[in-house]
Amino acid sequence: MKALDGHKGRLAGAAGGASPGMAASGAGGRQGAGGLAGAAAQGAIGGFAAALAQKAIDLMFPPSIYCISCGNLIDATRPYSLCDACVREFKWAVGRTCEKCGRILGDGDAGTLCGACANSSHVYEKGYACLEYGSCREVIHGFKYRGRAYYAESIAQIMHDRMLAAERDFDIILPTPMYKPKERKRGYNQADLAGRIFAGKMGVSYDARLLKRIRNTGPMSGLGGEAREENIKGAFVVERGREGAIRGKRLLIVDDIYTTGSTMDACAKALLDAGAGSVCFIVLAAGAAGAS
Repeated sequence: MKALDGHKGRLAGAAGGASPGMAASGAGGRQGAGGLAGAAAQGAIGGFAAALAQKAIDLMFPPSIYCISCGNLIDATRPYSLCDACVREFKWAVGRTCEKCGRILGDGDAGTLCGACANSSHVYEKGYACLEYGSCREVIHGFKYRGRAYYAESIAQIMHDRMLAAERDFDIILPTPMYKPKERKRGYNQADLAGRIFAGKMGVSYDARLLKRIRNTGPMSGLGGEAREENIKGAFVVERGREGAIRGKRLLIVDDIYTTGSTMDACAKALLDAGAGSVCFIVLAAGAAGAS
């Protein structure tokens, strides 16, 4: 219980500014590219080559030198590779959150559900968010669109602390899959990079090949709820022959951001139709309550 209390303390400390407990979290784990090399390279090309890859990446992106949000200089004691100012300014999901999707509840949300979840049903069981999207937009954009794959370690650590505080157990962790041609063009699936490291920290089996995206979908930004559902409908399927691997299992999907839930519902439907016992998700950030 002492270890669990420590994870809760780091998240609570983040909401009010950098605390000694959070600083210990930052010092205890190598932030930045080192974890990415460990998760991706070790599994793919073996120990010696992985060590070389890690050294090369560390030379290009020294861990804990710059804040991953604003770019200010920091030192190795900073939690999640964030400067104190960004830690204070981020809106951490440590207070009242929607019991369904996990987003931070607004002042107008009197109950336990956000307005969106109160007025609609979802296929997934439950979601967990770490932050409100508007406060960490630069981190997500850098990770997703600007080639900063080395953010994966810090993001995975934030997710790890959030999930341990939730006291939930899962059998398999998997990423939201990208359409393969799009993934090749970007160079990586950001959910996969963070998910691999996150699963390793959690000590839970990880499988990026259970679920696949079989068609490209148009941009989701700017679309309303119904349009998003239509856009993503039928885009995901369980890999043929892998149904037995998920039958009755408790699954946790990893992604970077949650908006209306259309993508998560589509993923959950494919997994549940193939026999999964339950499907939850964790994201770095969720849109503000009332945002579309």
